[in-house]
Amino acid sequence: MTVITESAEAATAPTLIEHGRGWLIALGIVQIILGAVALSVPVIASFAAVAVFGAVLLMNAICQMIHAVNVRSWARSTWYGLGGVLYAIAGLFVVIHPIAGALTLALTIAALSIADGILRIVFAAANRSVAGWGWLVAAGIGSGAVGIILLVGWPATALWATGLLFGLNLLFIGATQTALALTTRADGPPKRRA
Repeated sequence: MTVITESAEAATAPTLIEHGRGWLIALGIVQIILGAVALSVPVIASFAAVAVFGAVLLMNAICQMIHAVNVRSWARSTWYGLGGVLYAIAGLFVVIHPIAGALTLALTIAALSIADGILRIVFAAANRSVAGWGWLVAAGIGSGAVGIILLVGWPATALWATGLLFGLNLLFIGATQTALALTTRADGPPKRRA
């Protein structure tokens, strides 16, 4: 049963990439463009990332508090609402203190990049039957390296490195996703292993 399931998954993985190839190429191109913009103005990109991070926290706070009001009948809805208040405080802190926000965001991006790199490598290892799976491994290694570099330079480089490394990460991931989509198209279906 396991052999049948694994061979069915191996046969459908290339087909799924072929069906989503256009979106994968479009996503790759958008990531390349955003990465180039972030590289050209890394300090501004760092503060822009901080502003977006603060806005996301504030939006989450608003939604969570509205939801807490709507579910007043829940026995613990007050605690749910207090969670929204905590998100609001964190969001306001990030918006009012962008440098501290940049330092925090640098650590968050470092951790995210390392975790993303590990997940991409694991995903690539699970999909070795897909043509161009090595590009996924390369993206994972690149993403992990970005996180490690950011951690090593923290806090001194957080203001410019966040934008710079985030831009490099976007460029690398965009390029590898585009290469994966193009490689899948060029190679066609994978050859069966004996």
